[in-house]
Amino acid sequence: MGKDKEPVLVSACLLGVNCRYDGKNKLNRELLEKLENKKVIPICPEVEGGLPTPREPATRIENRVITNFTQRDVTKFFQIGALKALSKARKYKVKKAYLKSKSPSCGENGLAAELLKQQGINIEWF
Repeated sequence: MGKDKEPVLVSACLLGVNCRYDGKNKLNRELLEKLENKKVIPICPEVEGGLPTPREPATRIENRVITNFTQRDVTKFFQIGALKALSKARKYKVKKAYLKSKSPSCGENGLAAELLKQQGINIEWF
């Protein structure tokens, strides 16, 4: 048998899963090529945190996440999802994550991305 594949976390929407706020995905074929020799662990912190698909878009404002139209505070869902992403990262000994840019959970300023970075996980955004 060959060497085990490197485990990586990947935003599920980038893999073609319809889990975004608008019920769609952001399938990224360039990323799929990069993942050919990796063990892919899909994550969607928003869904795993308990939010439905589709859902109202939300924005991170300092340490809170607020829905764009009804101004509902959904921070708790994002925090739960971030902790679940970190749990998967630890379980599979992940050192690298490929995440969806401009997302309030996975984006450059997202709650899940922030938590993963604090734990030393290298992130590349798509």
